[in-house]
Amino acid sequence: MWLLALFTCAHCGISASGEKPAQELAKFALRDYLGREWQNELVFFKVDAALVGRKDAVLMDANGREIPYQWSTEDNGSIAFLASVPKFTRVEYKLVRGTPKTAPNLKVTQQPDSVEMVNDKTGIRVYRNSEALQRGPIAGVKLISGKWVGSGELTWPGPPMDFKTTILTDGPLFADVESAYTSSTGDFWKLRFRIIAGEPVILVDEEFSGPAQAYYQFNAVKDFGPDSLLWRAGPTATTNLWKNLTDEHAFTLEPWLRWASPMHGTWLAFYRDDSPDLLTIGARDPSNWVEPGKTTWKYAIDVRNDQTMRFQLRGFKRNWMVIALSKKDALQTQSDSAPSPQQYIIKHSDLPLNRVKDFILEWPGQVEHPRLLATKKETDEFKANFKVDINRLNRLRRNDLNAPGLDDYIAYTLATDDAELKRRLAGFALTQLQAAVDLYVREATFPTQGSDPPRHYNQVTVAVNAIDAVLRPDVLSAAELELARSQLAFLAYTLADPSVFSPERGFKGNPNMTTTSRCVLGMIACLIPDHPKAKDWAELGVREMAKELEKWTGPQGGWLEAPHYMGVSMDAIVPFAIALRQTTFADQDWTLHPKLREAIRWLASISTPRDPRLAGQRHMPEIGNTYLGERTCLAGWLARLWKEKDPEFAKQMQWAWNEQGSFTKPGIGGAYPSALGYSWLMFDRSIPAKAPNWDSEWFPECGVVMHAHFPSECETYLYLIAGKLHAHYDYDEGAFVLWGKGKPLCEDFGYYGRAPASDHNRVDRGKQDKGAAEIKEFANGAQADYLRSDLTGWQRQILFVKDQDCSGPNYFVVRDTLNNDEPADWRLWLATDVSPATNSSEPIRVQGRFGVDLAVYFLETSDGTLSTETLTRKNGASGFKDRNANQRSLHLRLKPHATVVAVLYPILHSQPTPHFTRLANGAGVKIESAFGVDYAFLGLDSFEFKQDLIAFRGRSGAIQVRPAGTQMTLATEGQMQFQNHTLVNEGNKIKTDRTGG
Repeated sequence: MWLLALFTCAHCGISASGEKPAQELAKFALRDYLGREWQNELVFFKVDAALVGRKDAVLMDANGREIPYQWSTEDNGSIAFLASVPKFTRVEYKLVRGTPKTAPNLKVTQQPDSVEMVNDKTGIRVYRNSEALQRGPIAGVKLISGKWVGSGELTWPGPPMDFKTTILTDGPLFADVESAYTSSTGDFWKLRFRIIAGEPVILVDEEFSGPAQAYYQFNAVKDFGPDSLLWRAGPTATTNLWKNLTDEHAFTLEPWLRWASPMHGTWLAFYRDDSPDLLTIGARDPSNWVEPGKTTWKYAIDVRNDQTMRFQLRGFKRNWMVIALSKKDALQTQSDSAPSPQQYIIKHSDLPLNRVKDFILEWPGQVEHPRLLATKKETDEFKANFKVDINRLNRLRRNDLNAPGLDDYIAYTLATDDAELKRRLAGFALTQLQAAVDLYVREATFPTQGSDPPRHYNQVTVAVNAIDAVLRPDVLSAAELELARSQLAFLAYTLADPSVFSPERGFKGNPNMTTTSRCVLGMIACLIPDHPKAKDWAELGVREMAKELEKWTGPQGGWLEAPHYMGVSMDAIVPFAIALRQTTFADQDWTLHPKLREAIRWLASISTPRDPRLAGQRHMPEIGNTYLGERTCLAGWLARLWKEKDPEFAKQMQWAWNEQGSFTKPGIGGAYPSALGYSWLMFDRSIPAKAPNWDSEWFPECGVVMHAHFPSECETYLYLIAGKLHAHYDYDEGAFVLWGKGKPLCEDFGYYGRAPASDHNRVDRGKQDKGAAEIKEFANGAQADYLRSDLTGWQRQILFVKDQDCSGPNYFVVRDTLNNDEPADWRLWLATDVSPATNSSEPIRVQGRFGVDLAVYFLETSDGTLSTETLTRKNGASGFKDRNANQRSLHLRLKPHATVVAVLYPILHSQPTPHFTRLANGAGVKIESAFGVDYAFLGLDSFEFKQDLIAFRGRSGAIQVRPAGTQMTLATEGQMQFQNHTLVNEGNKIKTDRTGG
């Protein structure tokens, strides 16, 4: 169970009388709400000025025992002492008149060359002579065995430095020594070293502004010679032998642990097999290491394979610590807590009692609950319409509650007010809330408070939703209410802490992790809106949401990340927007924000045709990091939100949701917890569904979708990826997925990692793309669509010709033109179980899996060699029965400056292969089928072609000759003549002319 600690301070004045009952001079109260055992924590309390410096006072703990203390004048007068607070307990320390007797074992001595600070666990020597100008400030560190180790080397280009060492305070509880370097140019480096009685740590706080080339090469283990290292970048600590680390750069010590960085850590411990010692260097207070907008250079510490550590001195601040421990104790496995070295980082950096005691964890007030996802009106309407299933109610009373069952539990609890359900739900909610607190207090599951934000978000969100249903005096006792509200406030303080998460400092993971972290903070603010800091917390969430909706969407929709991760972001954004409705924290209804509407409309409009693998349901295309067959509920959420404001749009979204099987989560392969417990409220099944009339569309900064015969059972569809909204995608710029006549023909492989360009329907130039593919031209029409994309040396053009009959010639002409000096690979991945033929001079009919084939006819290959490959990729999740995606390719190996032109012609199994004739040196094709004759033209530059009754000048166009008449279409500027009819297009819009009967 995980809970928070709360601390309050009370002062009482000096007694005017000399009687024993009036001996109390001051008292200091501390209370734990976290479920943490606080031991020997250095705390500071402000006191009346008249008390500071008095020598006739004794500090007594809760058991009446004298404990040492120390006066501090840094903050206009405070008392410092080492406090211990048992979990869920309130303790009181009293300052009374008397003569102090106890003195900690802490000594500060000035030696000829250094100042030495020691306690019974560790110590440090700081140079006070000219050695400091060459060696840096640290002359040695004392290990637990008593051995002194360590040295360093200072590199500081420029004018000579002045140096001074000063003892700031010498105990008895803690001692501080300052080393200060200054130059005539104003550059400086100032360090404060602190040692605390009984603690095996040395705390180092730095401020500096030096030349770009200045650095301190610290050799913490000189004269120690460790052969092994210990660090933590995952759930448990990791050990290795130094001899196995052959790279010059062996390790990175950083203040905030980066996502998926194995040889990185926020602490690093050194030890050797034949020594009892273990020495740890750890980062503290991560937010101090980076000044947003100013720290543009590397600030992490390089640990070399010679075991030295390079500290940059360009700017601006840094906090870290040295920890001297017993190797035997430190290497013991900790099953329910962080490794031993990290316990001291938690104590002196992540969660010091001195900081937490100043959190406001008790405050007056009580607001109505539930309040996040349901208004009182909505809850009352739900109760009035809910039909209780007695059998289901009885099962809920008997069965243990878990997160997946939260929807039923909350629904039945609200509808029936059943005492047993309320008791069970309350117990579950308090347990989940404790678990959320423990993630940040114990750090047993993840290596740091800020690492793996999605899993932190999942746990916190379950706790928030569950507690919202019961945070009422008719469900929880007064003590439980106080505890829950205090823990919620602690979570908000922690999530708002820039040392835990700070995008402006680069302390972030993938984009959706910023979304979830900021929005769940906002949700907590909406849950306890009466807290004095709630508005500040909510504003952090609102500002992030506003920025993302403005910058992460294009002018007509789209999203920064791939569809799967858009679902993750929307899982946080939409519920937060809903929760804001019952607060004063927002000046608009964020649920109706136009960018939110367009983003989700984009996702609905690019959804695939009805998939036979999902019983005819649509799903998100598996582009970028999106799973196979992944469905989403987002259109359904939007339908309910827009029901009153725009009923027609709501009907379209309801249709889009129904087409995906009325899926109830934003995606698959994740928890999606934001609506957990209230999913029944996020949809309105009474909204009538109405199919939209969506045309082919360009979504600037995101991609292009091409439709024919939408919506129907035999849609032909293509989606091409192009634009700067391309985070959490593969190397797939300019790639497409293609369906013909309602069936998948050319797919992506789904999400198994960041897939290479060779996995996609695109040109692979053997190197990472620079920049984003741009749509240079796009035009859509009833008979044809056209696009041209550009990606640094590669232009792709697609002409989509549409027939009035969905079973007829609905096909694509794809032209890829390379302007590169290196060989490249062109691939078309085919959803087939039969290896395709590889004779590029003949039409290649590829047998599809669901009754539709694809005829591929190459008009130009630039003499590239055609071959085929088979590839299987296993997804992390799948909406299909199988997580494996298996396809076969048509693969052209190309020389520099090649051109490939191919016709991709979907055709029913039962239909014969059309007859293809190459025209205009590969810039045109004649297609003869049972439906008639087609002529299609596609050139990079304008060209002219004349043959028989046809004359064409331009870049892109088609002629469709049918028994009922002829359609002429020019997708770009140009002129076309067929028989006695002429069509002229002077602009970039599709122009079509129908001739004949």
